[in-house]
Amino acid sequence: MRQRPPFAPYALSCVALALLFSAAQLGAAIDARMLRQPDVSATHITFVYAGDIWIVPKSGGTAQRLSTPAGEESFPRFSPDSQQIAFSGNYDGNQDVYVVPSQGGLATRVTHHPAADRMIDWHPDGTSLLFATRMASGTDRFSQLYKTASGGGLPEKLPVAYGEFGAVSSDGRTLAFMPASRDFRTWKRYRGGLTTQIWLFDLEDHSARIVPAGDANHGQPMWYGSSLYFLSDRGEARRNNIWVLAGDSDDLRQVTHFTDYDVRFPAIGPKEIVFESAGRLYLLDLANEAVREVEVDVVTDLSTLKPRTV
Repeated sequence: MRQRPPFAPYALSCVALALLFSAAQLGAAIDARMLRQPDVSATHITFVYAGDIWIVPKSGGTAQRLSTPAGEESFPRFSPDSQQIAFSGNYDGNQDVYVVPSQGGLATRVTHHPAADRMIDWHPDGTSLLFATRMASGTDRFSQLYKTASGGGLPEKLPVAYGEFGAVSSDGRTLAFMPASRDFRTWKRYRGGLTTQIWLFDLEDHSARIVPAGDANHGQPMWYGSSLYFLSDRGEARRNNIWVLAGDSDDLRQVTHFTDYDVRFPAIGPKEIVFESAGRLYLLDLANEAVREVEVDVVTDLSTLKPRTV
């Protein structure tokens, strides 16, 4: 009868432990999906995952979590000098705008009204924030756009009646904004009377014009010099892709060409646009319009899986 060597159980135990350790590592480091609402600086990308704010190098890799409070964060946006990230956080039973150092630290509260405040973008002056709120709308049906100092203080309402998302040109003169938004709706390819539009509003002489849309939806405007990048579902595939309007013309040009899934919540940095599609992050190089995926891993303690009383 053949006998096993006396060391076999010990060897098998070591192999089993090694496999369990590897499985634990794989379970902790996740090739993540559902990376949402990203923004890009000269060196890093920030995004929302599992209700928290994360940051990762533009080359990809393992992301670092910047926020851990129980409340949910959204729309992180780098300051023009990349030293701070402004975002909306629901910490005390209300959604307000906060600012945190880009490499982590204590978040400072900026807005204090009991209405929800959605972070939009930094003003090109580098010291002010744009946000959308219904605090003076008199209804829950629409928001208005405000500007406030990143260190806090009384907000200043922008001189437009409605506003959900927007951006101010680098010279501080032109506001590109959406009076209404379909970004949080559960339906797509809408072609009714409330298709979303982008208006260009001169903050000095108060003149305005609409970016030509036809029967398509336009949204999420972003300035790059005198060019306006934005989302549109006007293409043949009727998927949200990035388009561009150059200067004062009415000539629109499609930049990305996703046909299976929409491009969602893009944001512009010094040289690139970052966006989400099918739960993954992509970078669009504005110099050559090449698109590449940014592969991101997140490492969590899986604390939400721990049994707890609710």
